[in-house]
Amino acid sequence: MEGDFRLLGPIDLLQLLAQGGKTGAFRVEGGEVYLEGGRPVHAVYRGKEGKEALLALLTLKEGSFRFLLGERAPRTTLGGALEGYLLEALRALDEGVEVGPFDLVRPTPKGQGAQASLEPTELSLLLALEGGKSPLDLLPATGLSLGEVLRRLGQLARLRLVEVVPRVPHAARLRVALGKRGAQVDGLLLSAWRLHYGGVARVRVRGLREASLPVEGAEGLGGELRLAPELLLFHGFKVGEEVLVWPEV
Repeated sequence: MEGDFRLLGPIDLLQLLAQGGKTGAFRVEGGEVYLEGGRPVHAVYRGKEGKEALLALLTLKEGSFRFLLGERAPRTTLGGALEGYLLEALRALDEGVEVGPFDLVRPTPKGQGAQASLEPTELSLLLALEGGKSPLDLLPATGLSLGEVLRRLGQLARLRLVEVVPRVPHAARLRVALGKRGAQVDGLLLSAWRLHYGGVARVRVRGLREASLPVEGAEGLGGELRLAPELLLFHGFKVGEEVLVWPEV
């Protein structure tokens, strides 16, 4: 087996070899990774060895490769499943599948089996998904920003540890918080509404009261709807109240 990285990069190729439980040497110019039963056991690359070598090789974007089936590693410098190394490489490359705030995300059987190889943040996301949730649903349990949740879920999806079912943007359940001006929702949430419905300038807000409010996006609000003091007073909303928010179209 040989080729180049024009169609598939080293991350995808090694993942395929690992899924097939292959044993052998994955060679590139300047280095190689040895697999035994699909698990990485040794790596060298341009004077580096072990994890440092594997991560450098995984982030290559150009070059060619050969896989020599049955080649055995001369020594062991790596431990653990491949998924943990792949996620670290994806974080360095900032690559992943695109995930929307309203999409349904659920663990795959592969993801459930890879829990021991995940870092605490990815593991907490995977466990919080249970039978399937949207990124918005995950915010209260994770303490992460919406952007960070989307990014990390995209990386898990790239490795097929979760599956993403696209869904039409709909109403969001948000918590009222005190803001400095107008009505603000997370910029990524507003972008998802606008991408699907076109120009969204106002939202409907329903809690104990209902109101129509002009809206703008702000970074890092997550599950909050921030309202200026005058809007809180005029419309009778309370800080901490849960409300449904959806775009007026």
